[in-house]
Amino acid sequence: MSHVLLLAGGSPHAHDFAATGAALAELFTDDGHAVRLFGDPDLAAEALASHPDALVVDGLWWLMGGEAYDTWRPDYAYSPSDATRSALVEYVRSGGGLLAVHTTVICFDDWPAWGDVLGGAWQWGASSHPPVGPVSARVVTDHPIVAGLPTTIDLHDEVYGDLKMCGDVEVLAVARRHDGDVDQPVVWTHRFGSGRVVVDAFGHDPVSIQHPDHARLLVQGLNWTLEAG
Repeated sequence: MSHVLLLAGGSPHAHDFAATGAALAELFTDDGHAVRLFGDPDLAAEALASHPDALVVDGLWWLMGGEAYDTWRPDYAYSPSDATRSALVEYVRSGGGLLAVHTTVICFDDWPAWGDVLGGAWQWGASSHPPVGPVSARVVTDHPIVAGLPTTIDLHDEVYGDLKMCGDVEVLAVARRHDGDVDQPVVWTHRFGSGRVVVDAFGHDPVSIQHPDHARLLVQGLNWTLEAG
């Protein structure tokens, strides 16, 4: 049985992380993993000292810049401590598996090294997404994470676009924000040090997470991070 640390939480202004965290915990528990759920990045980073087999992150911890977030900023603005940054980087670099879900690419926006770990990240002033709605993601390569899935996966979710991407990721699926848009990477893998990283930019709500095709992708993604080499 593998031991998975699941970090879910952050600003609730646009996402119900209690619900998505619970949905992910149930999904991975049903697949046979032992899941420990955390809602605080600093406490989760400390728990990495116990060497879990994989880390799953589903949250939105960021500085909350801009007038639109004035109401939320006093309670939810966040910047990771030096200890938390070091723990996260060293965990993955030394071989820990990481599955990053949805808003995780927006997290820690004052810490560029997080994007280096993930292989891609939100860039303010360039990245965007339309409102939640119908999405058609296309699988674009053969890989164990997308094995058995249809070529097109139809979800009700968001498509993040114009992310700042590293050049050494393997894109597994793409989608478009709107008619006339170019293909945007929405699922990819990345190697960081000895660690395996999977980014799944979908997962806005439990309905998306529990969609049969998406649930299979998430489980296969987590299991791929657990493989050595």
